[in-house]
Amino acid sequence: MKTVKETIDPNNLVNPGVIINADKQAHIKNLKELPQVEEEVDRCIECGFCEHKCPSRDITLTPRKRIVVRRELLRLKNKGYHPQYKELLDQYQYQGLDTCAVDGLCATACPVDINTGDLVKRLRRENHSNFEIDVALFTARRFVLIYKLVCWALKTGVLVNRLLGAQSMFKLTKALRKFIPSFPLWSNQLAAAEPIPGNLYNSTYTRSVVYFPACISRVMGEPQPGQKGVMQTFMDVSAKARINVIIPQDIQKNCCGQIYSSKGFKDAYHFTTNATIAKLWEVTAGGKLPVVLDVTSCTQTLTHCRSILTEENKARFDQLSIIDSITYIHDYVMPKLRIRHKKTNVVLHPVCSLQKMPGLETQFTKIARHFAEKVDVPVFAGCCGMAGDRGFLHPELTHSATWPEAKEVTADNFDGYYSSSKTCEIALSDAVGKNYHSILMLVDECS
Repeated sequence: MKTVKETIDPNNLVNPGVIINADKQAHIKNLKELPQVEEEVDRCIECGFCEHKCPSRDITLTPRKRIVVRRELLRLKNKGYHPQYKELLDQYQYQGLDTCAVDGLCATACPVDINTGDLVKRLRRENHSNFEIDVALFTARRFVLIYKLVCWALKTGVLVNRLLGAQSMFKLTKALRKFIPSFPLWSNQLAAAEPIPGNLYNSTYTRSVVYFPACISRVMGEPQPGQKGVMQTFMDVSAKARINVIIPQDIQKNCCGQIYSSKGFKDAYHFTTNATIAKLWEVTAGGKLPVVLDVTSCTQTLTHCRSILTEENKARFDQLSIIDSITYIHDYVMPKLRIRHKKTNVVLHPVCSLQKMPGLETQFTKIARHFAEKVDVPVFAGCCGMAGDRGFLHPELTHSATWPEAKEVTADNFDGYYSSSKTCEIALSDAVGKNYHSILMLVDECS
């Protein structure tokens, strides 16, 4: 091998010292330092397997790069390079924290199950001032005020567009962002939701469920005039399957807590989730009825909240059955429905939380295939980067994250676009130029 190498490459220009090296100590020299910096990510060997999963990979940093920068910050700090340390730390706010969707998909590709989102959540939590923490807890305790404020804002925005033109709110918020960068950008997919429907009860129905519509479903409706919202669609589909539906009273006061968890507001998250579990325990008659949520990310949040519950609520949680609307359709509704007609060709967007919950992605696809002749799941379907509000605060993130999937989807024609999370549907609708809807809509339209 040495003779062949010297004959072909006498000046040792090609890959010098990599396969053939005269230095017998080469394997223990010039090693990359991997200092311990954060307990969540210290196992990272910087292999990069996670990078293709990250929605910010083409615009800011990937999970691997976020970890590399944290290690560099430690190196600069230890060596006393304070100006460089401060400059890099300031840049990391946007590059590393603000544009992280904390979706956790990186963990699904990581050989050692590192979820960089856990690190980002903790860093966000540590960056909050006491005032910000108190404000978050205040809003959690008075969530109904936030609910009413958001409803008012959406109705006002829709009214402005109706009076001044369809692009008015978009142009207005875009202009405001030049002076207030943190001001959310309006999407023309935004609309106010219809009122929360009343309970569905029929004495001849033999099954009952508790429906916990996500706060997003309670405030955001469909942009097309006359289009039913998710809540009414859920009720109509349940009626077709002869299932009674109970919606908790004063549900405007409750939330799964995801909005606080993702932003690192620990106290507000704990309060909100404990209050919701207590409410569900009451309305399910001690866990006798299953609880159904209509946004998959909220389902994942609520089903993984046990560790932060009080001891009393842990005992309640263990007896509750909390399922996503996808499982509800697959197990409860679909066997009871008669198909009136099938869609010809539909496309799906499996949201991040759906991909992380065992069996749910398979059920999602099965539902679509039950009601459509052809079902397409894009090869480049991944995290859209919306992460609840990221797409409103940093629209460049969702634009970058959805570009490969949108290019693939727009290359074909479909008669239905479906997902299972309202904010993700907004991001994909803006990217593709077609209206994405909840998978509940497909069931309702075809049965």
